[in-house]
Amino acid sequence: MCKKRIEKAAQVPGVSSAVWDVKSKTMTVKFDTGSVKTDDIRKKIAQAGHDSGPFKASDSVYAQLPGCCRYERH
Repeated sequence: MCKKRIEKAAQVPGVSSAVWDVKSKTMTVKFDTGSVKTDDIRKKIAQAGHDSGPFKASDSVYAQLPGCCRYERH
């Protein structure tokens, strides 16, 4: 569930692929640096409920994640 949600959130215009590695908790994103910025992708992931770099998911969106998708927040 989480993997699909995170990968889908990263699919903004200019992104050609986004793959979340569950074990390492890292994402590999291929994108056109001329049309999208890393921060744009991170913001969309945070809007989907998952903290991403300097961008934090809102508490209300995070609270709606299924229990299996919740994680220790810093």
